[in-house]
Amino acid sequence: MRFWKEVVMVGVASLFLAGPTFVHAYDCEGENLEAGCSIEPPGYYDGYDDSQAHPLRLLTYAVHPIGFAAEWLLTRPIHAIVSQPELHRVFGHESHRWDYCCGVPKENAAPPAPAPVINTADVDAARRAAEEAKRAAEEAKRAAEEATQAAEKSTRGFEKGLRK
Repeated sequence: MRFWKEVVMVGVASLFLAGPTFVHAYDCEGENLEAGCSIEPPGYYDGYDDSQAHPLRLLTYAVHPIGFAAEWLLTRPIHAIVSQPELHRVFGHESHRWDYCCGVPKENAAPPAPAPVINTADVDAARRAAEEAKRAAEEAKRAAEEATQAAEKSTRGFEKGLRK
């Protein structure tokens, strides 16, 4: 019985160590490579360099999954409960008003630009310009109609000349 336990343990250990070589890389065609996508061949390990040589980095490999699980199993569900609008007063939760750029809270964002000041002289000048543009458009329309009539008259004269 003990022999089979050792065989199973060796098998599990070998699958644990060799398993990632059988995994195919995620195809990230057109995706952001910094978002966890890989263009490396299937089963490729990230190359080792000296940035991963610090002993505390090895410790983080063991501690990070615990923190990840705690975030997703504890803090996110708690936040989902206390952030409901009807429970804000009970728990004292305040919503984060995030700006759309760079994750900066709106409290620290630049103040909005002041509303433009409009005076009556500007409004009158805009009205006059609009009326002048309207007159110019009507004049252009009349000129186009006259040109159309002249073209039709010329066409009739040309056709009459061809018949003779």
